[in-house]
Amino acid sequence: MQVKASIMLAAIFCIAIIGYLFLYRDIPAPPLTPEEKTTMDSLFAKTKSQCIGRYLFDVPEPFYNSLSDSVKINDIRIASERLYQPVFEQRIKLREQRFKSEHTVDPRSQPFLKQIYRLNDNAVIFDRNQNESVPGFSRILEGHLYVDGVAFIVQTEITDYSDERYSKERELFLSDGSSSSTANTKPQKLAEMKDLLSRLSGRKDDEIPTQPGTCIPEGFIRDNGSQNKETILFVYKNEDFTLGVKNNNTLEKDVSLLERGSEIQNAIRSSHSHTMRKGRVSLLGIEAEEWLIRSKQDINDNMVDFFAFTLYGNEKIASYQHPVFSIKLHNRKLVTTHYSDAQLVDIWDRITRTFRVRPGAF
Repeated sequence: MQVKASIMLAAIFCIAIIGYLFLYRDIPAPPLTPEEKTTMDSLFAKTKSQCIGRYLFDVPEPFYNSLSDSVKINDIRIASERLYQPVFEQRIKLREQRFKSEHTVDPRSQPFLKQIYRLNDNAVIFDRNQNESVPGFSRILEGHLYVDGVAFIVQTEITDYSDERYSKERELFLSDGSSSSTANTKPQKLAEMKDLLSRLSGRKDDEIPTQPGTCIPEGFIRDNGSQNKETILFVYKNEDFTLGVKNNNTLEKDVSLLERGSEIQNAIRSSHSHTMRKGRVSLLGIEAEEWLIRSKQDINDNMVDFFAFTLYGNEKIASYQHPVFSIKLHNRKLVTTHYSDAQLVDIWDRITRTFRVRPGAF
């Protein structure tokens, strides 16, 4: 009886293991059918190079970056928009009128607009309060530039206790161990903003610069000899999926995507997802790893396929010369109807495998 019981337990254990392995097995995408391949070849018949940060990659010609305000250079945020010059001039006029008419809750924080720096006919910086409630020693430098048909808005926060009206606040600030230089960051940040504005230029979506510097939406920033911190995000959207590409030279990691595998596997098991593919990716001069996951999502009480593809590059060798970048494709809250899972993987491969360092970027 004991032998039979042992055999029975062993059989149950084996069945459980087999069931577990089947339930959480990797499920790769099937090969493209001839019809699917024809569709993909048509989509990629005409491609264009995109420049983000120091990198280049290729996308189908209809793809267009929809995000123009997710750029940060050091502590300065940048937004860009292609405009006609009269529209830009009207924008500046209205901003100045608004700031001059604003009032603050605390009379000590008046005037709302502290100072205007007119750098030239197409560049101005406003030194203004954050809003009507925040004290006047915590302000914003807001710069505007028009060049090459593109309007740029740059902003950074400053601290300025130099006014005697804030002497008590300054004493309290310094008593906390803060240095006197941090009690007035305006001179340094104003100089940095002026320098940035002098190096900005507009560019077309598929225009690839040849000199050292970094690409942002609708623009390019020439290098100034400093190793600036750069974070830039591009997003491409359509009816079926969203593709995000991020350049970040401030990110340093101790472990890579695949080395975080146990955490990812736990998330896959808990969400009843499946790995479609994972592994190292061979790119020109770039160390990269990817993980492609398929799951289910509830949209209007219907369970539909959910795809989450991720690639990281240069995680383990992150530096100024090797900025970390990530590419993510997902269809969160979208029902993918125009592409099969095999086609999504093919789109992913055709785009991610073109990632490369821009010649002359450094």
